[in-house]
Amino acid sequence: MKSITQNYVYNFIYQIVVLLIPIFLSPYLAQTLGPKNLGIYGYIYSICNIISTISLIGSYNFGIRQIAYYRDNIKQFTSFFWELFWLRLILGCISLIIYFIIAYTSDYFIYFILFSGWLIAGIIDTSWFFIGMEDMKPTILKNFLVKISSIILIFIAVKREEDLYIYILIMSMTMFVSTSILLFQIKKYIKKIVLTLKNQIQHIKGSIVLFFPQVAILLYLQTGKILIETITHEIKQVAFYDMGEKIITIPLTFITVLSTVMMPRIANSYINNNKSDIKLLLEKAGHVSLMFAIPMCFGIAICAHNLIPWYLGIDFSPSISAIIIMSPIIITNSLIGISGNQYFTATNQIKILTCSYCSALVVNIILNYTLIKAMGFIGAAYATTATSFTSLIIQYYFFSKQLEIKPYLYYILKYLILSIPMGCSIFIYGMYASPTYITTLIQIIGGAFIYISSLLFIKDSLFIDLLKRFTQKMNIHIK
Repeated sequence: MKSITQNYVYNFIYQIVVLLIPIFLSPYLAQTLGPKNLGIYGYIYSICNIISTISLIGSYNFGIRQIAYYRDNIKQFTSFFWELFWLRLILGCISLIIYFIIAYTSDYFIYFILFSGWLIAGIIDTSWFFIGMEDMKPTILKNFLVKISSIILIFIAVKREEDLYIYILIMSMTMFVSTSILLFQIKKYIKKIVLTLKNQIQHIKGSIVLFFPQVAILLYLQTGKILIETITHEIKQVAFYDMGEKIITIPLTFITVLSTVMMPRIANSYINNNKSDIKLLLEKAGHVSLMFAIPMCFGIAICAHNLIPWYLGIDFSPSISAIIIMSPIIITNSLIGISGNQYFTATNQIKILTCSYCSALVVNIILNYTLIKAMGFIGAAYATTATSFTSLIIQYYFFSKQLEIKPYLYYILKYLILSIPMGCSIFIYGMYASPTYITTLIQIIGGAFIYISSLLFIKDSLFIDLLKRFTQKMNIHIK
């Protein structure tokens, strides 16, 4: 199997590309399509995402885990792959029927139809297989080319507010082509097509176990957008919340890549009863995540005032508040990625995940209904943050009963203290600077310099180790 470092690098590079696309596109789309059209897109995306996740009943995470379990036995993982693949197709057909019924009753019928390719792409997606096999390279290289082509098509074809349908079609078909390409990569591991439905009931049961925590996560992430439109009837407010969430996701994705790479390795260690490896992997993942998550949380909240006016335009100024309110989820979701995505999922402790995410969902729905009526999209931002903390507290209550959490508390305190000088410096500078891209660039570079200097000053062992590895890789590359 590929090394964790190598897979992380591949996935990290791909996620950078995935993130760079909205970074470049967001200001262009904000000025070209405007808040109303972007609100429509966010609303449709949320509904499509919910339908896809509910209909496929947790089979994606189930597939990753089971492939990680079976990957040392070619007969087992071949049989399992085709059994789950056909199951996902059957369930996907049901989801399409539901989707088209909702589309028919919606005010945005044509946009729903154009976006249906995204739903079909999720049905035929086989990335769960490659993640379980810890083989990231072919998947990422193919997706890289598709993503780059999408940004080119958008800049060429989307020129005015009336081009929303073109934008939706490009996003839909890009996803469809990307997942279709993966099907041709399967032959690297699996040589023949097998039509078998013998273990479908077992796989449905296994998927449903993982389904409840997954759907709870999705609902508390996506329901806010739907409720904003339903309660306020102002589609622009969906855009303000959605764009704020997208910007928060930028630093968060860099960190959550680690969960995708680590979970199969932890699952394999669990099935082989290597408990010491699990503890070591988790602590290292936590150390890396928190070293980056905490300064990013400070940075994104402080830079928001100077970032949004030039980046998205004055029309999106309300998104500043959403970003500041939701910035703590960069830390909380990073920690949840360690306990939930990496540990409880990999070690098949799904009851704990179900308890935490369902509790968080209840909190989310109650707060959304209450706060959106009073504060609009700002209420949804508060609900999202409170929900994340709820899930974190519950998961780490159970996590602490099985593994030592003192190292994580130490890392939190350590990197909080180191982030304070950085945060104060870029905050003071931002108070007196104009909201331009130069200001944001100076804040990012200056903040990174101060934080890295702090790490070097205290001789942080992890950072120095990463720096040495990076230097060695560069030297090898140059030679």
